[in-house]
Amino acid sequence: MQTPPSARPGRGRPRDAALDEKVLEATRTLVRDLGYHAVTMDRIAAAAGVGKASLYRRWPHRAAVITAAFTPELTTVPAIDTGDVDGDLLAHLHDTLGMLLLLGDPSVVASAIAEWGDEGQRHLGDLLRRRSEHGIEVVQRWREAGALSEGWRADLLMDSWSGYLLLRVLLDRCVPTEEELVSLVQQVPRG
Repeated sequence: MQTPPSARPGRGRPRDAALDEKVLEATRTLVRDLGYHAVTMDRIAAAAGVGKASLYRRWPHRAAVITAAFTPELTTVPAIDTGDVDGDLLAHLHDTLGMLLLLGDPSVVASAIAEWGDEGQRHLGDLLRRRSEHGIEVVQRWREAGALSEGWRADLLMDSWSGYLLLRVLLDRCVPTEEELVSLVQQVPRG
């Protein structure tokens, strides 16, 4: 996955990796202890023992530093193999929803996207596409096993699921229920 432009090093003296990690660790702790909405650049600077200018030289806003702090969790897509077609498809939906809600309730996603602007929308799209690629692999594996039918596009299924989750989380500001997720899985054409 490509590093967001705001996280790339600029010209001049190289960034201090130890300072970056100190800031990112302080940020992770603050988000876990206080929640996304309570974390500010002032609090991050104080917790890391650095000046705010050091933060702004590295990250343009709070959402950028928080995203950088949780990049490993946001970008890691687990291998899915429950041994059951419904279980695998449901696990894919849970993983995608978990990524969207990693930092808190649905209002967090909306706040982060608002802070990031267009760049955040592209970054979220990249995260969702990466998960969709894994979902397509799950579909293909179950097609080869004869559990899912041919003749429909797995990429469109994954896009529609991502769109549904975004609608519920980002626009409706609610978390889809387990019943809704199971219903999505049950609509997939069987072999």
